[in-house]
Amino acid sequence: MSGRQTESAGSSPPTWALRIVAAGAVMVLLAVVAGVVWLTAPAWRLFGAVGAVSSEAPSRLYARALVLRRGEAVDLRRVRQELDAASYREEDLAAAPEVGAFRPVPGGVLVHLRRFPNSHGLNGGGLLDIRFDGGRVTHLERDGAVVGEASLEPVLLATYIGDARTDRRPLGPGALPEPLVHAVLAAEDDAFFSHRGVSPGAIARAAWADVRAGAAVQGGSTLTQQLVKNLVLSDERTLTRKVREAALAGLIELRFSKDEILRAYLDTIYLGTHDGVGLIGVGIAARAYFGKDPDQLSLAQAATLAGMIAAPARTSPITHAARARLRRDWVLLRMAGLGVVPREEAERAAAAPVEVAPTPVAPGRAPYFAEAVRLEVRARAGAVPLERAGLALLSTLDWCDQEAAEAAVRGGLAGVERRSPRRTAPLEAALVSLDPRDGAVLAYVGGRDWTVSQFDRVADARRQAGSAFKPIVYATAFALGIAAPASILDDKPLAVTAGGPAWQPRDDDGEFRGPLPARVALETSRNLPAVRLGLAAGLDAVVATARAMGVTSALEPVPSLSLGAFSLAPRELATVYATLAAAGVRPPVHLLAAAVGAGGEPLPLSALPQAERALPAPVAFLLTDVLRGVLDRGTGQAARSLGVLDPLAGKTGSSNGGRDAWFAGYSPDRVTVVWVGRDDDAPTGLSGARAALPVWSRFTRAVRPPGGFPPFVQPDGLVRAVVDPVSGELATSRCPEVTEELFLAGRAPRATCHLHGGWLALPVAQQEGVPTERPGFFRRLLAGLFGRHPHRS
Repeated sequence: MSGRQTESAGSSPPTWALRIVAAGAVMVLLAVVAGVVWLTAPAWRLFGAVGAVSSEAPSRLYARALVLRRGEAVDLRRVRQELDAASYREEDLAAAPEVGAFRPVPGGVLVHLRRFPNSHGLNGGGLLDIRFDGGRVTHLERDGAVVGEASLEPVLLATYIGDARTDRRPLGPGALPEPLVHAVLAAEDDAFFSHRGVSPGAIARAAWADVRAGAAVQGGSTLTQQLVKNLVLSDERTLTRKVREAALAGLIELRFSKDEILRAYLDTIYLGTHDGVGLIGVGIAARAYFGKDPDQLSLAQAATLAGMIAAPARTSPITHAARARLRRDWVLLRMAGLGVVPREEAERAAAAPVEVAPTPVAPGRAPYFAEAVRLEVRARAGAVPLERAGLALLSTLDWCDQEAAEAAVRGGLAGVERRSPRRTAPLEAALVSLDPRDGAVLAYVGGRDWTVSQFDRVADARRQAGSAFKPIVYATAFALGIAAPASILDDKPLAVTAGGPAWQPRDDDGEFRGPLPARVALETSRNLPAVRLGLAAGLDAVVATARAMGVTSALEPVPSLSLGAFSLAPRELATVYATLAAAGVRPPVHLLAAAVGAGGEPLPLSALPQAERALPAPVAFLLTDVLRGVLDRGTGQAARSLGVLDPLAGKTGSSNGGRDAWFAGYSPDRVTVVWVGRDDDAPTGLSGARAALPVWSRFTRAVRPPGGFPPFVQPDGLVRAVVDPVSGELATSRCPEVTEELFLAGRAPRATCHLHGGWLALPVAQQEGVPTERPGFFRRLLAGLFGRHPHRS
């Protein structure tokens, strides 16, 4: 019995051996698990990338589209300017132009618009026939149908590409562009729809080619493997990387359909650089090289893109046209051999030269404006990652106006510097122009050179407004009934004490002109009348008016407030003058009109603030009527010699020491504010009339609409009266000079001129609404015999 037990024990493996075997099995199992984990670790990241790649793209900023309406004043020159800026090319063929091109026709132009975003989505585009006569649009057809209005493609201003400096335009959710798909598969993977991620035959052919060449000359990767490499793996050529690539390709094929894989591939392949930006995907490459969307490419163009995939830098149709043609023709030959296109069609495509229509992908236009839009998006849509959100941001900016603004700043500053050579830092400038009817910004220049300084002087440079602030003081006094344009104000020495040393304001010329009508005092920008008027109206009331008209910067109710001693940004001052231009209603100044999501859906934005009435309309018109005289007789009259002839209103401004020069001018449909100075706040020795007015005049002349700027319309609530300009009272027959003035209804003077009155003096006939005392019969008779007849000035 014991012998059998001993024999049985001797035939069993010892315990230590069993432990070794178990440990080995565990190690093998762990190694297998680790290998599987290592092979598939990027799978979840890869799955997420394939699923999300169609929506991730940089956001784009567009200018406002030029809207054409039958009967409106738009000429062919303006249309061509917009088309050139949007990279449309001119064709001279008799046939209809290709997408992204235009052709002149008798009396107009025929334009084949690309698809473009508008406030309703991505539904712009079509063949547009525009005819003109006498500087007006007389006929509009879109795709053969007569329409009342149509929009041109808006100019691309900027692309928020981020630090990676890459751009993409993902394919939409519709059908894949067939010619491009056939071309890509012919060039890269003609068995794509039959394999499951890896092609043993392709690998064998590539290996044999490498052996014969003695180097790696041909790849055996399927399109799915290339997608894996593009998304999650490196470019290193090692066996382990290839194994991992093959395993992940198999998982991708199990998880996604062939169309999903193909779409992701077309959206992620690298296709060279343009304008220093890497092009990722066929969407952006088709735009960059040919000015089209992928489904609008010709067969030759599709084959050109497909031929670039293997070596985009060496086969760019822009820089290496000969190589690009060789690759294109090879792809066309492959397509014909595979039977996906008729051989005759492939031969016709191969006979055509390589033609490109380079289109900017990240033009960097209006850079100060683009950064200001970024801030507005953050305020109205939250923390949207513009570099990845794929939004189409439709702005208010008018591209032709912007070009005129940038040219005015460049030319105006150059002219000023020629007349006044700089001694310290160079002159800087800001220009902002907006539509006072809705607050839409039309032009925006935050400095003379973005590449030198990215500081936005329109929004962030707070500088002393100087005399450009005075209209706020006068508006307060007019609204309170303390003064009117005909009121007489004293321009004589004044000392103001407010708990410290006496403040004695004066004008730069050191002169005192005595009693002046308020109209003349503001036209000639006299300081002492403004200070007196501010004190009479109440400085707290002046601050309140400034706030109501759009000033948000810090203000204090001190006497120097009336002379603009506090600092504000050009954008604030533009809001103030927009309030005057809009008959006393402060508009919501904004840069963004609408936004469209990556899928073409409108993106909700928070509503703009409601326009608010800051001044009664009659008060705003009174002030506008006075400020029109600034250009005719006052400190802004140099604008007339510079070619600004329309009846516009405006005001110069200069701060102490000539550090800041301003001009604000406006019509009912446009307000433009210009600031000129130095960033280091050093004196320039230049007034608003010498430095800012020339820039404003250049711009205003350039953007003058056909037929001129519209006139100001007088509202109800005003009356006219003939007054003596020296006394400000109702003129009599003895007044040597008289003038007709505006007054708020019920506030015209009732007393006759005490300087030229007397028993024989008769009041000059007044317009209806101004009550006067009617003289007796004998007084009128004697005055008729011996009195003097007035004349009007």
